[in-house]
Amino acid sequence: MSLIAIIEDQDNECETLKGYFERLSKEEGKRFSLAFFHNGEDFLRDFVKGKYDLVLMDIELGNGINGLETSKELRKKDDKVILIFMTNLAQYAIDGYTVNAFDYCVKPISYWDFKTRILNALTRIDSKRKTKVLINADGNKRIIEADSIYYVEVDNHLLIYHTSEGDFQFYGSLKKETEEFENLNFAKCNSCFLVNLSHVEKVEGFDVTVAGHNLLISHPKKKAFLDALNKFLSQS
Repeated sequence: MSLIAIIEDQDNECETLKGYFERLSKEEGKRFSLAFFHNGEDFLRDFVKGKYDLVLMDIELGNGINGLETSKELRKKDDKVILIFMTNLAQYAIDGYTVNAFDYCVKPISYWDFKTRILNALTRIDSKRKTKVLINADGNKRIIEADSIYYVEVDNHLLIYHTSEGDFQFYGSLKKETEEFENLNFAKCNSCFLVNLSHVEKVEGFDVTVAGHNLLISHPKKKAFLDALNKFLSQS
C-alpha cells in the first residue's frame, strides 16, 4: 500500500483526485491510503519523516503559506519523500527544482496525465523499497540494503537478521516483518524463517540452502514457498 498526502485547498479538486486514485486502484490493482490537507500548516504539523510515500502539493494554496514554501519546510524534515507539484501555470513548476520535486501536473489535470505521472512515481517508490530496509537492530535504528539480508529468523519473540554485514537481533514479530517485506523478494519457508529468494542456492526435498545456511521447509509452507521462488526466478 502506498501512503499519499494531498495538499489542496479546493474541495472539488480533492474529489477529482480521490476519484482518480480509486480508478487507478481498480485498473492497476494498486492500494492507496489518502490523507487530505487544505493548507500547508496543517500538513506540516502532521508530517513526520517516513510517514508518506508520496506528497501531491498544490502550489497556489489560498490560505497561509503557499505550496512552494510548504515544500521548503517539508524538505527540512525529509529530503527523500517523493514530491509532485500541482499548478495552474506550468512556469510555476520550475520552482520545483529548488525543492527536488519529482514531477508536476498542470491543472486541470486529466486522468491520463495523472495516471502516467503517478505510475512513474510508484515505480520510483517501489525501487526505493527494494533497496533499503529500516530495522531496529540492537536497540538502534539501522538502514541496510535489502539484498544484504539472507534470511530473518524468529526464536520465540527474538528476531535475528542474518546479513552479509553480520547478524542483528531485536524483539519483534515475524508476522509484522513479513508485512514490511511484502513488496520485496522474500518468502517464508516455515514459520521461523523469512528467506530472501535472491540468496537461495538450492532446494532438495524439504531443505533449502540460503547463502550457505541449510534451512527446513515445512510441509504447509512448501508449495507457497516454491511458487514464490519459481516466480522470482522467472522474473530474474
